[in-house]
Amino acid sequence: MIASLLSSFLITNLANEEQSYWIANRELSPGQQISRSDIAEVNINAGVISANYLSADLDPVGSIVLDRISTNTLIAKSSVSDNLALVNSAEISLNIRAVDLPNSLAAGDRASIYLVEDAEPGSFPSDPELIIGDIYLGAIERKESNFGADVAITVAVGRTEILDILRATTFGRLVVVKLNG
Repeated sequence: MIASLLSSFLITNLANEEQSYWIANRELSPGQQISRSDIAEVNINAGVISANYLSADLDPVGSIVLDRISTNTLIAKSSVSDNLALVNSAEISLNIRAVDLPNSLAAGDRASIYLVEDAEPGSFPSDPELIIGDIYLGAIERKESNFGADVAITVAVGRTEILDILRATTFGRLVVVKLNG
């Protein structure tokens, strides 16, 4: 009887012990490198699931995100890697006109980017061209000015796609389309 009470007391105390873990301060997209401002340390009672998440004893700064991590969620060990050989992506920053980006688009959302070429005077415009599809937006910075509004976005793309995206910026407007579902 005493052994039973003692074991239940120990189990209860161990189960109620808080530990420090990392959470994401914002949406983190695959291919992003984690910086100090992307994460926060929290104390929680994780119990038996604690082995699956990054404890505060491990420093994730500099790690690469493998799977999308939502804002204010614990960072799973399987969602990040220090092995850069596993990652074939890079982050690229693009300047987009505010009218070419949905207002409801937020960091972490899935989107596609299209090129709308500038038409020559008197000629029929060409069809929009898909530059890159089904990507995650890493960051969005909306800037207002007297002459209009531009939006700076950061996206994680495959390294082989960087040249195509940069080339597209010289031919016309880039239009971002939010993917739902």
